[in-house]
Amino acid sequence: MHSYFLGGLFMAAQAFLGRSVFRPPVETVLVYILAFMRSTHYLLLIASLFFAASLSYASGQTYRGNNPRAAQEAFDLATEALTEGKLKQGIKQLRRAIVFDTNYVAAFRILAQAEALDQNYPAAATAYLETIRQDSNYSRLMYYELGDVYYKINRPRLALFYLRKFEELQEKPLITFGLPGEQERPDELKALQELGNRIQAVSITLDSSQFINLTELVNLGPPINSPSNDYFPFFYNNQLGLLFTRQNAQGDEDLLRGRRRTLESNWSVVRAGSINTRTPEGMSTLVRDGERVYFTLCGREVTADGDCDIFRGIYRDKGVEDIENLGYELNSHKWDSQASISCDGRKLFFASFREGGLGGSDLYYSELNFDGSWTSPRNLGPAVNTPGDEEAPFLSTDGRTLFFSSTGHANLGDQDIFMSWWDEDRQDWTIAINLGPPINSAHRELGFHLAADGQTGYFASNRPGGQGGLDIYEFSLSEELSGEPITFVSGYALDSITREPLANQTVQIQDGSRFTTNDEGRFFICYLAEETMGVSMSVEDYRAYQSDFYIPLWNNATNYRIELLLQPLSEPPPPPPPPPPLDTVRQQVTILQRDHRVLFRFDEATLTALQRENLQLFVESIDPAEVQNVSIIGYSDDIGESEYNVELSEQRARTVGAFLRERGISVDQVNIRGVGSISGGQRELNRRVDLQVTIKRE
Repeated sequence: MHSYFLGGLFMAAQAFLGRSVFRPPVETVLVYILAFMRSTHYLLLIASLFFAASLSYASGQTYRGNNPRAAQEAFDLATEALTEGKLKQGIKQLRRAIVFDTNYVAAFRILAQAEALDQNYPAAATAYLETIRQDSNYSRLMYYELGDVYYKINRPRLALFYLRKFEELQEKPLITFGLPGEQERPDELKALQELGNRIQAVSITLDSSQFINLTELVNLGPPINSPSNDYFPFFYNNQLGLLFTRQNAQGDEDLLRGRRRTLESNWSVVRAGSINTRTPEGMSTLVRDGERVYFTLCGREVTADGDCDIFRGIYRDKGVEDIENLGYELNSHKWDSQASISCDGRKLFFASFREGGLGGSDLYYSELNFDGSWTSPRNLGPAVNTPGDEEAPFLSTDGRTLFFSSTGHANLGDQDIFMSWWDEDRQDWTIAINLGPPINSAHRELGFHLAADGQTGYFASNRPGGQGGLDIYEFSLSEELSGEPITFVSGYALDSITREPLANQTVQIQDGSRFTTNDEGRFFICYLAEETMGVSMSVEDYRAYQSDFYIPLWNNATNYRIELLLQPLSEPPPPPPPPPPLDTVRQQVTILQRDHRVLFRFDEATLTALQRENLQLFVESIDPAEVQNVSIIGYSDDIGESEYNVELSEQRARTVGAFLRERGISVDQVNIRGVGSISGGQRELNRRVDLQVTIKRE
């Protein structure tokens, strides 16, 4: 009786699968078991039916792993448990199977479905991703299922990506996906019927979740915005400085600079140095070190065929210096413009009309070689570029999310801002997603920018209610859009004894990247917060250097400072002098250092009566004839722009130096300098001058 029942079930299973002779693999049976466990109350009956079909399967597959036999046994136990409706037990055995055989793709696929059925959605996503990694054509339906899983765990961007991937894969022949694809076709047709509604639901979720608690858009107002077009904003790390582009009625573009003392202060606007002419100067972008700037110049002899090219220079308070064209490897004979540099200055994204694109203006990407040259630009492909115009790229701090403007993707109006993120598995950019309202509108939007805090955003729009033309708007987010937390690190390579900078030297980071120190011995790197960074250097006449630095989570209004102190190779000490004659009168020489600290008020560089009194007492304790050298170092707190803080610290140091000179402390070996702001600790203690006097007493 029992054998007759099983035989009947097996025949029914063959009929259901549409095969009269072929016997499906166990994993195919399990796919159907799980599908019916989700969709029907005939759970045990259908599970028993497919289990009966699986009993007659003679496995001929070859498995790889440390223990394939144990993996197969665990898989068989999972089959038995799932057919009996014991979901958790089946999951346990499937987990054992993939431990025994890490390449058992069928086990990963079924485990993903089982985890999703048990509402273990993060675990299901992990199993789906591993299935795709091992065999991206193992199943087409799994892309829809993964999108559904991501939707349920509130990851709408990823959900939308995999749902659209499922839609794209419909163009491939069904045979591409083997037996699972053929057997899953009925479920695929059901999924396709629901796909449009699911994509719409995910898109709505995406729009609301990306900008949840988005504050009201704020027009920056005059003098930043004007009756002309004002766009392409790029803010300093502390948000007290701003570079942007203004286009006048004649079409000429100039680079302008805005400054303010505090976040609540009013803006002032000046031209950004001497690079502005009667020909257009376009979108500018700063490396997060605040030193290197990239921008566009048009109609110059130094450009290719009179079109626009991308340039770089050193950004100073008085303007841009050391301007150079990025060269014909990156610039073409067509329009090249709107450069966006990565956080550490090693990846460049830009817009171009060069030949070979997808139509209109396309976005391209290039990397900086260690010798200073750029790799041949690569088109970002159809996920980003369209037959329309793509422009104004902006890369998030962690380098994984790209924002840009487009007329070719589905828009709400004239031109909208989109986002795409880097998929490590595919090594490609995902399909672009519209940021939606209130960022985008029925009007034109472009030039998206996120400040260093990852939560304050800016863009330009010609929507009604502005000053005229394109205006720059500001908004705030409840959560960061910049991805992984990144800390801006300023490293200084210094002589451990003299503290002189080690310029033009190579710094090696543990991830293989290399940087060159500037004239101040400085290098800049964007590093993952709350991680340890290994650093090494090899400099002639110095001991080999290697050290690990813990990089904390930082607000990035100022850079986190580390110092690499290299020890010079010591020469053999000179022989000791001969002992003096017995009749020589020996003189004992003592070298002393006297220290004093002067604290200043906020934003002041003048001495109060109390400070002058304390300094006078210090001077009276010193014999001017015994003074060998004087060191006067000024500092400031981290409020305000870095350039201003350096100037303020120098003024404080000069004030103290002038006081000493008036009291007769005047020697040749005097060091007076200001080093700018100090972060951390009490700000009151950072507004200071450190005074050190070395005296020689016989």
